[in-house]
Amino acid sequence: MTGADGYRGVVIAGAAGVGKSRLARRALANVHPGRWESRWARATTSARTLPLGAFAEWTDVGTADAMSVVRGVIDHLSDHPVGARAIVGVDDAHLLDDLSAFVVLQLVQRRLSPVVVTVRTGEPVPDAVSALWKDGYLQRIELQPLSEAETAELVTTVLGGPLDPAAARRLWNVTRGNTLYLRHLVEQEVASGRLTPSPEAPGLSAGVWVWDGPPTASPGLADLIGAQLDTLPPAVGAVLDVLAVGEPLPEQILADLTDVGAVEDAHALGLISVDQAGRHPVRLAHPLYGEDRRARATPLRLRRLRADIAEALGAMENSDVRDLVRRAVLILESGLTADPVLLTEAATAALGLFDPELAVRLCKAAITDGAGYDAHLILTIALTMLSRGEEVEQVLTQLLGRPLTDGQRIDVAYLRLANLLWILNRPEEAEAVLLEASEVPAPNAHGVLAGGRAIIHAFNGNPREAIEAAQCAAPRTPDPPELSQMWALGALLIALGDTGRTSEIATIAACARDLMTASPRVSIVRLPFHEFHIRGLRLAGYVREATDVATRIYDETSEAGWAQGLSSIIKGQAELTAGHLGAARKRLEQRFTSAGIPNGYIPTIWYCALIQCQAMSGDGTSAAETLRALDTWCQTTVPYLKPEYLLTQAWVAAATGATTEAIALAHRGAQCAAEQDQHAHEVICLHTATRFGDSTTAPRLRELVEQVEGPRAPAAALHATALDAGDAGGLLDASGQFEDMGDLLSAMDAAAHAATTHRRHARNGSALTAAARARRLADACDSARTPALTEALQPSPLTARQREIITLAAQGLSNKQIAEKLIVSVRTVEGHLYRASRKTGLTGRDDLGGLTDDPP
Repeated sequence: MTGADGYRGVVIAGAAGVGKSRLARRALANVHPGRWESRWARATTSARTLPLGAFAEWTDVGTADAMSVVRGVIDHLSDHPVGARAIVGVDDAHLLDDLSAFVVLQLVQRRLSPVVVTVRTGEPVPDAVSALWKDGYLQRIELQPLSEAETAELVTTVLGGPLDPAAARRLWNVTRGNTLYLRHLVEQEVASGRLTPSPEAPGLSAGVWVWDGPPTASPGLADLIGAQLDTLPPAVGAVLDVLAVGEPLPEQILADLTDVGAVEDAHALGLISVDQAGRHPVRLAHPLYGEDRRARATPLRLRRLRADIAEALGAMENSDVRDLVRRAVLILESGLTADPVLLTEAATAALGLFDPELAVRLCKAAITDGAGYDAHLILTIALTMLSRGEEVEQVLTQLLGRPLTDGQRIDVAYLRLANLLWILNRPEEAEAVLLEASEVPAPNAHGVLAGGRAIIHAFNGNPREAIEAAQCAAPRTPDPPELSQMWALGALLIALGDTGRTSEIATIAACARDLMTASPRVSIVRLPFHEFHIRGLRLAGYVREATDVATRIYDETSEAGWAQGLSSIIKGQAELTAGHLGAARKRLEQRFTSAGIPNGYIPTIWYCALIQCQAMSGDGTSAAETLRALDTWCQTTVPYLKPEYLLTQAWVAAATGATTEAIALAHRGAQCAAEQDQHAHEVICLHTATRFGDSTTAPRLRELVEQVEGPRAPAAALHATALDAGDAGGLLDASGQFEDMGDLLSAMDAAAHAATTHRRHARNGSALTAAARARRLADACDSARTPALTEALQPSPLTARQREIITLAAQGLSNKQIAEKLIVSVRTVEGHLYRASRKTGLTGRDDLGGLTDDPP
């Protein structure tokens, strides 16, 4: 801007409202006041009719000669005090009259002053203004709207608290990152009480801003949009009206319903966008244009437009499911007579597009118009996806009161099973439903219902029985029911992951994906099945693969209810396993809104991941509080998740300094996993005990290497064996293996153990090298803090037991309470405190507590 780069200023170009004027003003305001004298001019439509209208402030009206007037304006603008230079800003330069544009060009060509100019993209520009960048005088910068992430970051900063992901996505969808529109919309929604901070809840980010209800444009925002659209020719306005109720549309349909020339004019004015790569390429350039046009139109005109577009979509060749859904919605909103069969088909398609809210709306309309079993079935699937479990039970109970075929009764049983098992957390009732369904006299009913038995076995922590039942699921039926197939596949994903047969998971996951793609009716289980798949990968040590799948699922998911929350949980789990604690904690501490999170399975995996993340970050206080919240919310743990829950308790104990208790809890988790044949989870639990400093796990881990597939078991066995043998080199090898698989936290702890081992043998140089590796890995994990890392980076004359006891003492526990917690005598506790005092020269609990920075 000052000429150091060869340019004589800058042109800031962009759409209306992206922040061009604000940026230009900020640039002029930030110049050094002693070295620069700034001037600011703004071109307007009204001033454009007057020569030099934008520079009227600097025009000498007493001069008759036009060129003298121009020279006077140039002199005024470029005038500056001694030792300073002038700098000129011109806002909305596309509105300059020709003489004013000539003045700006002269300032630049004659190097009289640097110039900052803003122009609106898509507007006609005077030749003298376009020459500023075309001839290379000024650098042109295209100012883009904010991305979705940038929008969320800006609104979070403005509101002073985190923004719910669903609210962030909606804000961006409505404003498309236009900062002017965003400011007006946020102000309006906060003032209306629709955008509000949520109340605090244990373990979750306090004051997360959530957005309920449809957005309403403020009068100021409506005026801004209206000012852009008020002067449009009627034919161009008609183009916007059609798109306002039916976008996106194919060019041919839009041209048939309006005028080809008007479509071209709307595109030239930047009011519509055309994506040639899209199947329906034409849409409004901004969603709020549609809000404005719909507000201007009469209800009668809107109904007629919707009817016309619905008819055009129905006549279109090669239509797809999206066209079917849009056509059904347009028919409903136009007042036309709706075919219940078409509405049911559209609701099914909406499920396939992962829009359960719309599916509910279409199903209810179809049922009102006389639709039967299929509409009720799709309605219950959509309600389940939205966590509305009691409504699901009500609809299915009513359905059972109607005449149904045997196959339909089995389908109803499967849907009740899903609702009772996942949403309402009533597993006993789920088993009763399956038992009742087994009495249906359908051909091969036993095989058809085997998928349901398989998923119940998997949830009950019986993976081997689950595998056997899944393999019996309608094996000789030519066309087995979709829900039966899906339950069998889901059971296999859980059970194969638990037992360590990871090599078989990829094939099962692919079969499940194919079935879900082919049948929207099984969309109900899409995200849980992805969680089962990713869980198996994480347990086996395929961390990078799990992260890739989780990221893809998260990017593809926009459903409401627990689906939106579960996709975030899945990604947070993968980030935790990879050691990205900062990102994982931020994601997992978010409050999942919309229809909420159901009881049982989902809150267990959510809170367990969050608690472990808090504990691994060294925040024992938050971890303990969140664990209490989980215990209050879910008073019964899903059996197959019991080892995970015990492991979570172990991490809380470790984060609060109770290492002995942590090791005992990890062993309880391993024992539970072993009893349930969940050997992949047994590896995780035993290795966690190793990470806490337990040197007794090596024999069993070496046995598990032969049973559990994947890179985790061998690395865990190497870590445990090297720790038991005091082999620092082996510990570093294990650290390398964990880092190679993408598990940075385990790699960090193994390196920390290597540093401690080197130090015990007085190999100080090697100890420093290993400690540096552990610190590097900790930094990569967003400042992780575990017992192994704490010991490695804080050399101390104290033993691990002495450190544990003084940590508990610093938390205010009496000697008797410490003895009970560690299952030792009070005299033993007193002895450890005495020896710690002798070694350090410190007396008293407070002084000794200063030796550790474990949280009080």
